[in-house]
Amino acid sequence: MTVSPPSRPRGIPMEIVLTVNAVVALVVGVVLLAATWSSLFEHLSKFRPVPWIYAQIGGAAFVGLAWMLWRATKDAGARRTVTQGAAIVNLVTFVCISVWLFSNDRGIPSSGSLGSWAFDVTAVVLAVVGVLEARVFWRRTV
Repeated sequence: MTVSPPSRPRGIPMEIVLTVNAVVALVVGVVLLAATWSSLFEHLSKFRPVPWIYAQIGGAAFVGLAWMLWRATKDAGARRTVTQGAAIVNLVTFVCISVWLFSNDRGIPSSGSLGSWAFDVTAVVLAVVGVLEARVFWRRTV
């Protein structure tokens, strides 16, 4: 009779995924909180959130999400629930950005501009992190 070694969890450890997501959420939150800073948004191809208050409220929500994600890396009891919520937020945000980018809205940055690249990269990063976090829905342990 052979004894097999204990199985290691496969994939990227959830602590790393949550840390990366916390940093991404913090960066997105700070950019949205800076909605009144006109020179920043001029570099993003003249995309300006109007009215600013909605962008700033969204930025505050992303900063709060970043804090919860950061804390969940150290608190195993809250990790599963926070990770599930973050997966939902990331995937829904990815869908919203994707739909917006493929629409004919006037506020979309021109293709190839810094603003367009920023939205594209943000959408892809949120999708990847969201899928990595969505593994929690099917796992017994985190």
